[in-house]
Amino acid sequence: MTERHTLDFWESAPEVLHRLQSQNGGVLCTVADPAGRNNVLTLGWGQIGPFYHGHPVFSIAVTPLRYSWQFLEALAEFVIAVPDDSLQDAALLCGTKSGRDMDKFAAAGLTRVPSAHVTPPSILECPINVECRVYAQVAPPHMLLTPEHRQRPLEEQHTIYFAEVLGAYRYTA
Repeated sequence: MTERHTLDFWESAPEVLHRLQSQNGGVLCTVADPAGRNNVLTLGWGQIGPFYHGHPVFSIAVTPLRYSWQFLEALAEFVIAVPDDSLQDAALLCGTKSGRDMDKFAAAGLTRVPSAHVTPPSILECPINVECRVYAQVAPPHMLLTPEHRQRPLEEQHTIYFAEVLGAYRYTA
């Protein structure tokens, strides 16, 4: 039986930021769609800040080129799953392969567990899972990304998703 342990998001934030800036992977992001499908991708960019209705804010950027973009457009929720060093290969796989072609959870040896507040699954093996619900998104054209990102064709530019953090958890089997 899987047990959920509540974490203090702000105590976990330094590790989230450390993994985002790490050259060894980034963080994992799970998404789902209304049909019950889900996917996991690796992100190397995100922002954390206070507050939306008393909740911390987590922002991510995803390009329409990513399979996961369509999931975020259909169901505006995600989980940021923060890997430790033992999951470096899983983060690499989830950042270089497409969920269009494979079940990346299975290929990376990651276990889906039900989240408390959102539809996308959390990841058992990750010591931190941050559940988020999107409250606003900014589609291109916008001036929020770097000049090199803005030089890409409009249909390839990232959408920015601003989400409220609903909870942070660790799971044990």
